[in-house]
Amino acid sequence: MTPRRAIDSPPLTRTFVLPCLWLAACFLNGSTVAGEAPEQFRVWGKQAKADPYLGDAGLDTPGTAGVEASAEETARGFAVFAKPAAFVIKPDFAPGAADRCTALNVRDCAGQYGPLTFAVFALRRGEFSVAVTDLAGPGGKTIGAEHFDGRAVRCCKVLEKQKPNVIPLLIEAAGKTTVREKRMQQFWLTYRIPDDAAAGTYEGKVRILVDGAEKLALPLKLEVYPFTLVEPDVSLYIYYNNSTAASDLEVIQKELVDMRCHGMNVSTFGLPVTRDGDLTREAAAPFLDAYQKAGFARPRVNLDLWNRITAEWLNTPDKSIQMWGPWFRYYPFSEKLDKRYVATVKMLQEEAKKRGADVILAVADEAGSHPWTTEATQHYNALIKKEVPDVIRELTVGGGWAMKRPEDELWKGLIGIWTTNRWLPDKLELVRKNDPSAKIQLYNMGGNGSGPGGIESVRALYGFFAWKARAAGAAQWTYYHGATPECNYAWPPAAAGEAKVPTLRWEMVREGAKDRRYLATLEARMAAKPGPVADDARRFLDEIAAKIVLRTDEYDPIGGGRVPVPPPGTFDQWREKIAEFIGKL
Repeated sequence: MTPRRAIDSPPLTRTFVLPCLWLAACFLNGSTVAGEAPEQFRVWGKQAKADPYLGDAGLDTPGTAGVEASAEETARGFAVFAKPAAFVIKPDFAPGAADRCTALNVRDCAGQYGPLTFAVFALRRGEFSVAVTDLAGPGGKTIGAEHFDGRAVRCCKVLEKQKPNVIPLLIEAAGKTTVREKRMQQFWLTYRIPDDAAAGTYEGKVRILVDGAEKLALPLKLEVYPFTLVEPDVSLYIYYNNSTAASDLEVIQKELVDMRCHGMNVSTFGLPVTRDGDLTREAAAPFLDAYQKAGFARPRVNLDLWNRITAEWLNTPDKSIQMWGPWFRYYPFSEKLDKRYVATVKMLQEEAKKRGADVILAVADEAGSHPWTTEATQHYNALIKKEVPDVIRELTVGGGWAMKRPEDELWKGLIGIWTTNRWLPDKLELVRKNDPSAKIQLYNMGGNGSGPGGIESVRALYGFFAWKARAAGAAQWTYYHGATPECNYAWPPAAAGEAKVPTLRWEMVREGAKDRRYLATLEARMAAKPGPVADDARRFLDEIAAKIVLRTDEYDPIGGGRVPVPPPGTFDQWREKIAEFIGKL
């Protein structure tokens, strides 16, 4: 269990839904002026702020790995190699002949972001940089170089079980990157295909410069598919502990855009509850406006509404109620407190409706595994069900079942969305039996964002795993939280006014969300156009579904998550086959 908010931090909030009026912001915010860099490249942070967790990887000395180099590689001073984006390339990786890279290829849809990654192994010291040329396409069409953002992967020494572990973690704006002899450096290119890009193949170059001089130009081929992706009827988000200071609204806006550009179609969102537990309409409105302006494709926002209204955060546990770690302690029930809570929820519902919204509310967090919060969770869910019945209620579950507590009975009839951190088919079947309309969401199965280990588990969580589970949503802790650095999927920037700096696992979140969109697009095409090709597509989906194991394990820092994953590159192969079927249909 991870603490959501320290006692001295602003309060938390989590879910409310915003339909039709929301869509205008979504379409407007996605536009790019000709020659202007796409939104993602304009908002995300360049360099990470210094932090003790981000230890020095010690790579500023010559390495010891041996690589058999060709005469051409020896002459230019480096070898180029590539692995799938989900492959974790540690600093001591020695590329073999099969890893060498002579060209870069990518296939995707108009309007999409995605990764292109490769690495150099330096045979002698140099200052490396990369640049992308304009891409020439069909009928004289082009994709400008501004649609590619080149960065360097930064390795950090982090602690895992009190032992230092050097891992590739951050993706930072590079400029020139010094690479010592017998060391490798991974580069990360993020592309954004323009919304109006014509289908077809575009070609250009990725220039590799050493000490300011071009030493190699890798051919780059980008194929734009002749179809666009649909938005799945699921919620894709990452927990967001945003500032609730009005002075930070500009940065909050950029961080929300960063999430949307990473494939999130909804977000959690904090509102400025005072230390005395009050939330005024005037204080809430600018935050709801900012959220709407972010333009998420799915008009929802998660509201956790308890801290400082119905509960307090204790850094020092209250052992008299068997509270053994920092968590929430609810205030004694009272008619006055009930009225204030109901009035706050009603106010948010009214403000949301002005923006085309309905509220979805969480009154507690992981109450099943924190027994002292059970009574309050039942009380406030029942209260809102009675007083504001059109509000949908959501709760994080799973930990209680793991402790042999009957969560299916504890919350029966009180919530509509069960967001589970464990795949427990027998328990979830009881939920569906009790309430056939209940929605099941998944969370915290993708692994720690900054922790060592594999990164593709989070792609599985948002993509193929959640698809096979028919989950109504997927989420992960956490975009950023200062108290849990090992869990951060993004890091604070060194420069003020920027959104967060991405990690490799944050980029895999985007790929997982995109996998889900490719799957939804194929399923829509199959339903609309039955026939032999659709039948072949169904058989293929059945084949890959059979290979996806619906299971969650205890967190494995080496594997990187709690859901099983195939070898890196497998999801890419599945996606290309899915795209092939979409094109045929």
